[in-house]
Amino acid sequence: MFYGRYEHNIDKKGRMTVPSSFRDQTSDGIVCVTKGLDGNLMAYDKETFDTIAKSINSISITDPNLRSFRREILGVSAELVYDTAGRILIPSHLRKLAGIEDDVVIIGVGDSFEIWSPVRLESAEAGNQDPVAQAQAWAAFDITTRGN
Repeated sequence: MFYGRYEHNIDKKGRMTVPSSFRDQTSDGIVCVTKGLDGNLMAYDKETFDTIAKSINSISITDPNLRSFRREILGVSAELVYDTAGRILIPSHLRKLAGIEDDVVIIGVGDSFEIWSPVRLESAEAGNQDPVAQAQAWAAFDITTRGN
């Protein structure tokens, strides 16, 4: 599982260092990056991304919303390989989609990690500042710390 928050630079070529604990979880040395749902990028190990792709492809192509979703997620995705320094080269079309320029914030969110422009992340987090509203919204998730 991917956990934690990291800040990194992205160089002029678009290379970004991935935290070593995250690299260790992609045993084949491949990370799949695609457009996120919140103005960010989402990154998965290849096996997880292949499962998502199969799920998306199992739904009828006659639905125009699904065809659009396929283009938005699968059509812009990239399989990236770590270089010897533990970096991935994020393609320019993905950097542009996420508004990424010089710096990134990498956030582990369980089965994936998100890659954010610091400006976009700050804006997204600004909308989550009301603790009462958060408590009400999160209560519906029925999260427990008790074992199964």
